[in-house]
Amino acid sequence: MSGLDDTDLQQVQRELQIQSFEPGSVICRAGEPTRHWVGVFSGLLLVRRAAERSAPPVAVAPGGWLGEDTLARFEPWADDVVALRKSHVGLLPATTYFRLRERSLAFNHMLLARLEQRMRMCLQYAQAGRPGGADERVAQALLGLFDPVLHPAVGQTLRVTQEELAEICRLSRQRVNQALQRLGSLGMLRLRYGGVELVAPEALRQFAGHAINGVAQHAAGAAAPQAREQHWA
Repeated sequence: MSGLDDTDLQQVQRELQIQSFEPGSVICRAGEPTRHWVGVFSGLLLVRRAAERSAPPVAVAPGGWLGEDTLARFEPWADDVVALRKSHVGLLPATTYFRLRERSLAFNHMLLARLEQRMRMCLQYAQAGRPGGADERVAQALLGLFDPVLHPAVGQTLRVTQEELAEICRLSRQRVNQALQRLGSLGMLRLRYGGVELVAPEALRQFAGHAINGVAQHAAGAAAPQAREQHWA
């Protein structure tokens, strides 16, 4: 939370609860009251949506926060939030969150930037149409995780496994592997041991139908290579 003055920063340090969650743990349960703003210090979280909800997948990487929209509406959690791997999570009490929102200009600037970015991504998702192809779904999930506004601690290399991406995208691990191989062959990503390095973010946005002008520009004519599966994670 860069930009907070010393008084607000000290308040956050006093009241922020940092807890450790094992893989599969439910951090927030659908229907429960929203009592905290939730931040990820390490690990990876997934908002596990009901199968019938036609919304883009939401995973939260280090540096990311969630719950501000639900807190603003004074509503319970709409979905479960689960840890995909062992995660260290910060729980900022709702009272502290609202106090910062009322008094801190820097905090409001940060919130506004996050909400605007989420709105932009939702609009782009709607403009592109819900992607039917696995390659596009994997590309969209990676774009969200690499987003520097929503996940400023990620940088250019994301620690993520194929199993985790499969759960985020609701695909098989084998299909995720094929999608990553194709995206890598097109020069957008570089596969690393236990993760992915982002090489060409604009090309990845265009492939996923997220060109800045809102017009889907899918990479065309490139047949998916019959790449041998690599056990990189």
